[in-house]
Amino acid sequence: MSSSKSIEILGRLKKITRVKTDSGLSEVLGVSPQTLSSWKGRDRIPYSVCMELASAHGVSLDWLFGGQGPMLLQSPATVVETVGRLSEHERKMVLMFRTLKRSDQRVVYKVAEEKQQLYLLLRQVEELSARLEYDAARR
Repeated sequence: MSSSKSIEILGRLKKITRVKTDSGLSEVLGVSPQTLSSWKGRDRIPYSVCMELASAHGVSLDWLFGGQGPMLLQSPATVVETVGRLSEHERKMVLMFRTLKRSDQRVVYKVAEEKQQLYLLLRQVEELSARLEYDAARR
């Protein structure tokens, strides 16, 4: 990733997390300012960091990595509509979640977040596989 590309992506990460400074971003990401500085110096931002933030905030990877298309995968209005129409199963899950201790809620949330990231990665692998098959068929 070129330096200007890394700086653009870091700028977008700041926008996602609503911070203005590198130190603010490092705090949100849970890394030291020196770590963030080394990412800039090496022109490398860990893909896992980008994926985690994109997934957690519903941000498009096209937008995050290339500045292409809309920032959000769904509009906030769509998300609110969807949340308002919980199924019975989802309502039960929310009620059970609310009975847990805060530390247990964090664990459950982290597991669900990781599962969501795995689904996203699987979808991307499937898309890349389909592109490769398409390119191979055209040759």
